[in-house]
Amino acid sequence: MKKFLLSFIIVCMAWGLAAQDAPSWKQQLPRHDVYLGIGDPLIAGVLTGRFEFFSKCGGLFTKCSDDEYIPDWFALDSYSKGLIATPTISIGYQYRLAKWFWLGGTFSYTGFYEAKHERISNLKCSSYNSHLISILPEARFSWLNKEKVTMYSGFGLGLAIYTDDTHYSDKFYSPKPPTWDETFCGLAIHLTAVGIHVGKKWYGFAELGFGYKGIIQAGFGYNFNSKKKSNQ
Repeated sequence: MKKFLLSFIIVCMAWGLAAQDAPSWKQQLPRHDVYLGIGDPLIAGVLTGRFEFFSKCGGLFTKCSDDEYIPDWFALDSYSKGLIATPTISIGYQYRLAKWFWLGGTFSYTGFYEAKHERISNLKCSSYNSHLISILPEARFSWLNKEKVTMYSGFGLGLAIYTDDTHYSDKFYSPKPPTWDETFCGLAIHLTAVGIHVGKKWYGFAELGFGYKGIIQAGFGYNFNSKKKSNQ
């Protein structure tokens, strides 16, 4: 019995010493994450009313109107060659507070441009620009934490700023209509259903979610740790 107790004590002491020498997650896993992502502009276009075929009222930042439409028979005959939308570009930072929990934020931008042309001369008679900026404080929950692979979900809630600019050409309008320049603010939300990082310091990533960063987002980033790893 004494030999058994002595062996048990020795094993426990050896396990304790090994546990002390083993590096913690703070030494094994990065604490800081900086990234650049590119996503689709679908959600941004719907919320701003640029993709009107998805929205009856023209978007979150525009007003619904029940007024009867009265045609202007003397209006300039113009046409559009189509709406140009940029990808949703996101720049973000995350700090790992625990092995599975991160806090940070993302700055995202989506732009839209549309020009109208006079039908006979084919010259541009007006142009339309709009910009959607979102500032999203975010929480990330990583449920797979390996040295080279991280999988996670997340949620962000912040501020959306939308600007709307319309310009008219002096060649086709007399008197020239006023130039519209409006700015709206609203609530920005993004839900990341699943995301994956693959790489050690430099990594590539892809996310599937819903919100101001797009439904699908991919890009690259850089992981680093502020504390030096032990040489042991």
